[in-house]
Amino acid sequence: MLIKVDAAAICLNMEGWIFMVPLGYLVATSARVSNALGSGNAASAKFSVWVTVSIALVTQSAFAILLFITRNDFPKLFTNDKIVIKEVSALAVYLCISILPCAILPVLSGMAIGAGWQAAVAYVNSITYYLIGLPIGVFMGFKLDRGLEGLWVGIQIGMGLQTIVLLVMFWRADWDKEVQLTKDRVSEDVGNSEEQKLIN
Repeated sequence: MLIKVDAAAICLNMEGWIFMVPLGYLVATSARVSNALGSGNAASAKFSVWVTVSIALVTQSAFAILLFITRNDFPKLFTNDKIVIKEVSALAVYLCISILPCAILPVLSGMAIGAGWQAAVAYVNSITYYLIGLPIGVFMGFKLDRGLEGLWVGIQIGMGLQTIVLLVMFWRADWDKEVQLTKDRVSEDVGNSEEQKLIN
């Protein structure tokens, strides 16, 4: 059991480090989309999401390929235990697969934040991860006795569903309408600010 825990900790550390790159893309996409919508440029908002998703896929794919090629070597950065190294090498396939949705998901989340869809995305994330992915992982890990691999597959299913739903939201969005909604929100905020000044 401790071997599994050690292997999971190593893999999660690697994933955490690699996730820092798309986390930067999240912030950049959020700022770019909100600025584009605020300036009335719907095409720029949509294009910036496509560009950032493409960049994220390229960089994260490079990380995934590098980890897969060095799956028997990178665990040695963390441990000298040959049994743990072997377990990490076996888990590396799941790690590499999970890096790809982790590339797209933050970019799409940044898009949603920039477009003002925070509430909708909160529901999407809660349902796909906590109500679908996590229960599947627990079922596969404990009921089907797949262990750590089963848990990881469940989490990947949840992340995959999050990514698909956000992609559909992006694809079906009326960006010209989003520009108008952004203008309405800004006008409302300016009006409230002016009213507050008069009250004070």
